[in-house]
Amino acid sequence: MSVSFKHKLLLFFILFLGLFVRLMGNNWDQGWHLHPDERFLTMVSIDVKIPQNISKYLDQYTSTFNPVNKGHGFYVYGTFPLLINKALAQFLYNDTYELTNLQGRALSGIADFFVIYILYKIIELVENELKLAKSIKYSAAFLYAVAVLPIQLSHFFAVDTFLNLFCWASLYFAVRAYNTKHVTYNIQKSYMLHVTCYMCMSGLFFGLALACKISALYFAPITGIFVLLSLRLLVIPAKAGIQSKMSVIESKIRIWIPIFIAMTMFLIFCYLALRLGSPYYFQTNNIFNPQISAVFINNIKTLKSFENSQMLFPPANQWVSASPFLSIKNVFFFGVGPVYFIFSLIGFFLINIQKKLHIIHLVSLWVIGFTVYQSVQFAKTMRYLIFIYPFLAFFAAVGVQQITLKIHLLAFSIRLFIYSIICISILYWPLAFMSLYTKDHSRVSASKYMFQTLPKNSIILSEYWDDPLPLMVQNPVTRNFVGSEVHIFDPDTPGKWNIIDEQLKRGDYYVMSSNRGWGSIPTTPKKYPIASAFYTDMFAGKRGYIKYKEFTSYPSLRYLGIPFDFPDQWAEEAFTVYDHPLVKIFKKN
Repeated sequence: MSVSFKHKLLLFFILFLGLFVRLMGNNWDQGWHLHPDERFLTMVSIDVKIPQNISKYLDQYTSTFNPVNKGHGFYVYGTFPLLINKALAQFLYNDTYELTNLQGRALSGIADFFVIYILYKIIELVENELKLAKSIKYSAAFLYAVAVLPIQLSHFFAVDTFLNLFCWASLYFAVRAYNTKHVTYNIQKSYMLHVTCYMCMSGLFFGLALACKISALYFAPITGIFVLLSLRLLVIPAKAGIQSKMSVIESKIRIWIPIFIAMTMFLIFCYLALRLGSPYYFQTNNIFNPQISAVFINNIKTLKSFENSQMLFPPANQWVSASPFLSIKNVFFFGVGPVYFIFSLIGFFLINIQKKLHIIHLVSLWVIGFTVYQSVQFAKTMRYLIFIYPFLAFFAAVGVQQITLKIHLLAFSIRLFIYSIICISILYWPLAFMSLYTKDHSRVSASKYMFQTLPKNSIILSEYWDDPLPLMVQNPVTRNFVGSEVHIFDPDTPGKWNIIDEQLKRGDYYVMSSNRGWGSIPTTPKKYPIASAFYTDMFAGKRGYIKYKEFTSYPSLRYLGIPFDFPDQWAEEAFTVYDHPLVKIFKKN
C-alpha cells in the first residue's frame, strides 16, 4: 500500500467519522421540537414562501420570504440558511413542521463536516511555510471532527454551523490567494488573475457568512489578515513589469491598479452575495442603495437591550453574575474537554515562541482578542466562540505532535502506553457526549413515566419560559392532566407570590423540566430574593412538596459497557437545556 493511498485512506476515515458523529441521532428529541431557537426557525421556515421571481424575492416590503412579512417581526438572523433548507425541503417534499427541522439538522451537520475538510486544506497550504509536520493537518482535522461543541451544534437547525462554514471557506480562499507567492507564473497577468479569482471567492463566501448572521463581522479581521497580505503580494509582480522609462506617476498607477482591482472584486462579490443571500438586511431592493433596514436595526437594538442585568428577560438572567472566566471554563470542561484544551495551550505556546512566524502570531493575537472580547460581554454563551474551535484543533494537533516527538526514543511498550493514555484522555469526552443520541431525551423519559404513574386529572405545575411536561407521548384522554403555568421569572412582588402560593395549594405535582429556573434565579438573590429562597425550600421539602422523581441524560460511557456518567448540570444552561436537561418532579407531600 503506497504512502499516498494510506494518507487518502486516513483522510477518508477522519471525514467519515466527522460526518457520522454529526448526523448520528438526528431526531434526538423524538420529534418534540425541544430547542426553542430551532423551533422558531422551523416555524419561520414553514411560514415563508420562496417567491416566483428574483424581483419579488429581493423586495423587502412584499417578499413572501421575508420573515417580517409573514408575522415574524422580530427576526435577527440572516435568511440564507432558511433559503437553503426551504429550497431543499420543497424539492424533497420535506416542507412540513415535522420534517423541515430534521432536514435542517442534517444540513447543519453537513455544513460543519465541510469545516473539517477546509481546516485540513488550509493547513496543507501553509505547512511548508510554517515548517509543520505533514501529520499536523490530519491530527487537526481529526481533533476538530471529535470536538464536542461543534458536534452538538451540528445537531441543531440553527445558523451557527452555516456561519462557521462560510467564514472558514472565505478564509480558505484568502489563504489560497496569499499562497500564490509560492507559485511561479511566467506571465504577470496570470499571477494577478489567480489572486483576483481567489479574492472573488473569499468575498463571495464572506458575504454568505454575513447572510447567515451579522456576527460574521467578528471573523473579518482573521480573513482580512490574509486578504491584505495577498494584496501586498500583488505589488511584487507589478514592480517587476514596470519599464524604466515610465514616470513615477505611471509606475505608481501600474502598482496600485492590481491592488485596487482585487480589493474591489472582493468587496463586490461580498456585497452581491449578501444582497442575494439575505436581502432583508437592506432598506430597499435597489442594489445601489446599501442603506441598512430600519426594521433590522431596531431588532438588533431590541436584542442588545436584553443584555441588561435589570432586564426581566428569562434567558438573560443566567449572565447577570457570570464571571468573565465562564467562557474559558465552558470551553475547557465541555467544549473540547480538559486534556484537549491543555494540548491546545501547549501547541499555542510552542508554535508562538518560534521566530519569523508572523502569520501565526497575527492569527494567535486575533484568537486571544476575540476570546477575551466574548468573555467580557454580557452573554457568554458557548456557541459565540464557535469560530475558534478549528484553531483549537490546530493548536492541539501541534501540542500532541510535539509531545510525541519527545517520547519517540522511549521503548515501544512505553510509547504505546503513553499514546493510549493521550487518545483515551481526549476521546472519552466526545464518546461520552455521543451517548445523548443513543437514548430517549430526558423530557421524553419523564413524560412516559408521568403517563404511566401519575393519577388521572392530576394538576401539574410547570414553570414559565420552559417546556411544560408531560409531552403528549400517548393519548392524553387516558390521563387528562390539568396544567398550570408558574410565572417564576416575574418580578418578586407580593402579588406574584400570592398567585404562586395559591397554585402550590391546588397543585399535585411541580415540574422543573430543566435548570432554567433553579439554575439561574438563585445566582441573582438581590433580584429574586423570594424566588431564590423558594428553590432552597423546595429542594429541602419545606414548601409542601417533596422530590418525587428525577430524570437525567448525562453524557455517559454506559452504552459502551463502561459504568461512568459525567454529570454536567453545572455547565452553561444552553449546553444542557436543549438536548439533555435535568428534569425534577416534585409531589405534594
